[in-house]
Amino acid sequence: MVENHEVPMVYVTLVHRAGSIADPPSAPGTASMAWDMLNEGAGGLSAEALSLASRRLGASIDTDAGLDAGLASMSALKVNLAPSLDLFAKVLLQPDFPARDFKLLQDRRVSDLKAARQDPGSIAGRVWAAVNYPEAYGGRLSSEAAYRKMTPAQLKAWYTSHVGPQDAILLVGGDTTLAEVQPLLEARFGKWAPPKKPAKLPKAPGAEAFASATEPTIFLVDKPGAAQSVLRVGQFVPPATAPTAAAFTLADLAVSGEFTARVNMNLREDKGWTYGAYSGVRYDQGPGLWAVRTNVVTPHTADAIAEIRKEITASLADRPVTADELAAARGGLLGTWPLGFQQPGTLLSSTSDIWLYGYPADWVSGFIARHEAPDLAAVNAAWKAAIDPARFRAVVVGDAASIQAPLEALGMKVVRVDTDGKPVAVK
Repeated sequence: MVENHEVPMVYVTLVHRAGSIADPPSAPGTASMAWDMLNEGAGGLSAEALSLASRRLGASIDTDAGLDAGLASMSALKVNLAPSLDLFAKVLLQPDFPARDFKLLQDRRVSDLKAARQDPGSIAGRVWAAVNYPEAYGGRLSSEAAYRKMTPAQLKAWYTSHVGPQDAILLVGGDTTLAEVQPLLEARFGKWAPPKKPAKLPKAPGAEAFASATEPTIFLVDKPGAAQSVLRVGQFVPPATAPTAAAFTLADLAVSGEFTARVNMNLREDKGWTYGAYSGVRYDQGPGLWAVRTNVVTPHTADAIAEIRKEITASLADRPVTADELAAARGGLLGTWPLGFQQPGTLLSSTSDIWLYGYPADWVSGFIARHEAPDLAAVNAAWKAAIDPARFRAVVVGDAASIQAPLEALGMKVVRVDTDGKPVAVK
């Protein structure tokens, strides 16, 4: 419960561990489809009726699933909190999975996936996940065939066996108090029972499952005639809970994570090959996945990778992060971080992460202290301990006919893959 009485709005979010990690191996996308279907009809109300009822109350209800969790969220005017919660409970506890709306969602998913296979940025994201994450975790990609095989009955059976008050947390924020909102929640969710035969959620893979590259490798997806190439270059790094994580974040910002960082200054300001090049870390289960992301003009695809590796290598050797760079990185991070808490949702999301990933209780309250503590030596040591260009993987989506030979000249192994990251034979 997070109180914020500045605006007469209340936000409620249910987070459940049954995310995409709980997809059946033969049916990737099941969790995402099931959670999406909750809004398509519930308690005898159609999707149109649910939408109309929400609009009349000034409320909004959304459902979705990510890799590690399924989510149902609601925002409502305080004056209409009780009837808004009635709708929210109906969506969660009485989903209908209507066939007509399922067909519409199914067609939209297939259409979106076909479009994603044509979009270089989407392709790069899918392939980056496929070549880095285990098949049983983030590396299992959705497919048109899997979507077409799904039925409303299968989705309902999955939801019924996986989703209940077990493995869940309910977060409330905004213009209310625990004394006010708890009776409203108890009346609607107090008798929510776990499934009679709850499905056992798979365990998150250990760090050892996230294998690093044994040699620097480029995974190349051919996009004939592309005027620019989409690049992802990176590796696994220690998890968010590592003692050096804050120091690593500061080093990352200084070297490649913000506008004034070395990589962007090189590729954008000096060379003029891109509109921007930035890095960051994705933290899920296991280690973090760090990557530099950029789009560059086709003729300089290989050059851009070479420059990224050069800047990173220099930062590990004769050009470590300087005191001025550290001050700029720390100032930018700590100067903007509090702005996110103008909305209760930011704190609720952080609280969800604490619960979902087992972060320490002071994950939010200790953020500033953790990022104020590392000195220059600690920042450079954390960066040097985590980053190794010899372990880099890269995904390149571009015109193979013009860029493959220059990429091979970099001395990195080049593997041609399709839009799902699977190797393809080249004639």
